[in-house]
Amino acid sequence: MGNNVIAARALMADSLGFHIIFALLGVGLPVVLLLIEQLGMQQKDPLILEHAKRLSLASIILVVAGVASGTIISIQMTLMWGNLITFGGPILGLAFGWEGYAFMLESVFLAFYVTSWGKIKGWKHWLIGVPVAIGSLSSAFAITLGNAWMQNPGKLTIVHGKVVSYDPLAALLSKTAYFMSAHSIMGYYLTTVLTVLGVYAFYFLKFKPEDKDRNAVKKIMFRLAATALVLIAFTAFLGDVQTKYLAQSEPRKFAVLESVQRTGTHMPFIFGGTIEKNGTVVGGLRIPDGLSILTNYSPDTRVIGLDAFPRKDWPMLFINTLFDSKLVIIGLITLVPFIFVVLHWKRFPKHIRHLRYSSLMLWTLLPMGFLATIIVELGWMIAEFGRQPFAVNGYLRTDQAFSASQSVEKWGYLFPSLYVFLFIATGWALLLLFKRKGKIQPAEELLS
Repeated sequence: MGNNVIAARALMADSLGFHIIFALLGVGLPVVLLLIEQLGMQQKDPLILEHAKRLSLASIILVVAGVASGTIISIQMTLMWGNLITFGGPILGLAFGWEGYAFMLESVFLAFYVTSWGKIKGWKHWLIGVPVAIGSLSSAFAITLGNAWMQNPGKLTIVHGKVVSYDPLAALLSKTAYFMSAHSIMGYYLTTVLTVLGVYAFYFLKFKPEDKDRNAVKKIMFRLAATALVLIAFTAFLGDVQTKYLAQSEPRKFAVLESVQRTGTHMPFIFGGTIEKNGTVVGGLRIPDGLSILTNYSPDTRVIGLDAFPRKDWPMLFINTLFDSKLVIIGLITLVPFIFVVLHWKRFPKHIRHLRYSSLMLWTLLPMGFLATIIVELGWMIAEFGRQPFAVNGYLRTDQAFSASQSVEKWGYLFPSLYVFLFIATGWALLLLFKRKGKIQPAEELLS
């Protein structure tokens, strides 16, 4: 593979790694806003509503950043991966077009939602936020549809190097698409909830809220932590179902993820092992028959190994390490919110329940959003590196999808620079927003 293709792949990976941060917060924050605003109306607490109002201002900044980062990626797709667009245009074009309409719905109602605080009150204002959440959900769904098709395109009819499809919608709406979309979007919601929970842990440590504001922040934090546990349960269930399906739909990727060297039954589950270049699995904790049972509930389940595929078609072998790392971090982001919620149990002695908002607990909650973001990044790295060396799995190789006519190595550094600038500018804008506002003050006019 030429240096230009390698550079283009690295550039695309950098861009998507930055973009996913803006994108996931853009998808999840409308749902968080609805949760907090509903809590404020339920408690008849203007302080909680004021918190929701401030977060809605942050959503404007994140949407702008998401649009900018998405525009950069669309430019990269045109400049570097034109052959991919030519190959799968009828199908990918439908997904991208859907995303455009979804974003229009989200942005229009977000403008109404943010500007109507105190003017439209109660459930009427809350309902304005619902199309924002639907639009962001639809946008994420549409983009994931296109990626899912590239992961598992099914049986294609190709004429003169182009996909011919009489029903592109059916091609997009596959089992893989539903599994990937549901799992990914739940992950975005979870990451956003934990990120906002971390922001409130910082707010508690920095401003040390008192009286009514302290009670409001406590209610918000409990709502977010409890929601996180529900989302973790759903995400874990979807992840398990998706992994089982992956053994059938993408056995090549599954073999690397689960360190399966040779096809067979009674396959052990291996955690922590590494795969050598020749496919040999070294080290790791092994549970006899574990993988066969996890794949289809029986030790007699046959699991396809790397020996079933030509060496030139193997995915990048390090994705099994990424997968193991992801599992460890999932354990961490599950344990901490669980402890925080359990400490609210009224039967605990007062000195135990006091630990809920101790400095130790707050500092422990602080990085949960960051860790959840790493999980999302690892998930997409596993999906994309696991599809290699294909751009469209089984049909179009990555080097065939590449179309740049000039040296990527010479001008490609511009795009990472733009992302670094955008990331810093967005962080600075959010910091200024919350620094200028400082402590939350009551806004009685927000109540109906």
